[in-house]
Amino acid sequence: MKLCEECHKAAAAVFLKLAVNNKVTETHLCPACAAKKGIGLGLETGAFNISDIVGNMSGYFKDFLPPERKTLRCRNCGLKYSEFKETGRLGCPECYESFGPQLTELMMRIHGASQHAGRGYAGGASLKLSRAEVARRLEELRADLNAAVAAEDFEGAARLRDAIKTLENRHG
Repeated sequence: MKLCEECHKAAAAVFLKLAVNNKVTETHLCPACAAKKGIGLGLETGAFNISDIVGNMSGYFKDFLPPERKTLRCRNCGLKYSEFKETGRLGCPECYESFGPQLTELMMRIHGASQHAGRGYAGGASLKLSRAEVARRLEELRADLNAAVAAEDFEGAARLRDAIKTLENRHG
């Protein structure tokens, strides 16, 4: 029987194993000490919510952020990257651009890829964009295409060419 690492009196019933930066730490707590730390599993009511567990563990990870990411902010809403890491929620659509490299890295770690490869949204094909938005996207795609050709990334250039054709045909 393992004793709680906080009070050293009661039997440990909550076992947390955290792996951060290839370093694994284990914590053994009794239900009372786990509740004091905000780790409520909802098992006493029969309700089990994984987001409660993940949300409660977010405080453990904020100390592992490098200093440059702790001060990173969204240009539009002012949300700090460290706040995003705590809550798991972005503040506005501009956050996706402000934290772009960090979100790409996060998606790579979580999903193994940073681009969606599953089914598309059923209404996605009928999505109408304004002419200004279409022109802006085409301009970006063409600039990316020129950069890919200059870098001799012909596979990437082919994907960009196809994306340009699709956008022109759909909103042409």
